Amino acid sequence: YILYTINLGLDMNILISNDDGIEADGIQVLASYLKDIADITIVAPTMEKSGASQSLTIHQPLQIKEIIRNNTFIGYGVNGTPADCVKLGITKICKKKPDIVISGINRGPNNAFNIFYSGTVGAANEGAILGIQSFAVSMTDYHYNKYDSSAQFMKEFIHKINMLPKNCLLYNINIPPLEYNQIKGIRFTKMALTSYLENYTQGIDPFGDKYYWLSDFRRPENIDCTTDDGALKDGFVSISPISIDRTDYSTLNEILSKDSIW
Repeated sequence: YILYTINLGLDMNILISNDDGIEADGIQVLASYLKDIADITIVAPTMEKSGASQSLTIHQPLQIKEIIRNNTFIGYGVNGTPADCVKLGITKICKKKPDIVISGINRGPNNAFNIFYSGTVGAANEGAILGIQSFAVSMTDYHYNKYDSSAQFMKEFIHKINMLPKNCLLYNINIPPLEYNQIKGIRFTKMALTSYLENYTQGIDPFGDKYYWLSDFRRPENIDCTTDDGALKDGFVSISPISIDRTDYSTLNEILSKDSIW
């Protein structure tokens, strides 16, 4: 599999965030691959914020700290949500407005209905709302810890983003847990209408109180090959353009076209 590239002569500013936390392997591997083609700024939560969606911190102050690991500066940590990080990154940290925002590389999938809960997608959506082309990037296996393939894909993909339609600012990218040369290619897909999170494990805590822990990551039985689920099942990278405007125009136009009591 080869992703043919266009030499853009990149002089690009990229803001990278995530929901797994600033010290997560996925975000640091991604930054290491992109630093030779762009000016990178990392702004990410100091703690894991998976499932935070696009929530913002309102009732407590936010703090920005320079994070050092192994005597090396790795980015800015924020005691807030992924969306907080992107908003602060763009308005308070980045010296120049980013050309693109990348959220990831996330540990685990953000396909189908997962996008409504995902902090990874929430961070990218925040970038899109602020007028910047943004990408949520996920490696779709919780136990596959090799992020180099996904990072290499994104490095090559960035050279082609000028070919994407300009009217869409948000793309959700899911990458299968494969070596780079095993990826079969890219499919531009629609979101599968599938819920993965449905069941809770029940238990008793040390104080004798009942608790519930969301635990079921159900795999669908019948998979449409035109969806993100289908692309991943077949070994392809799934790229889904996501609309920021969630208005159901078909229904709205149907209502407006009829004489009614409304």
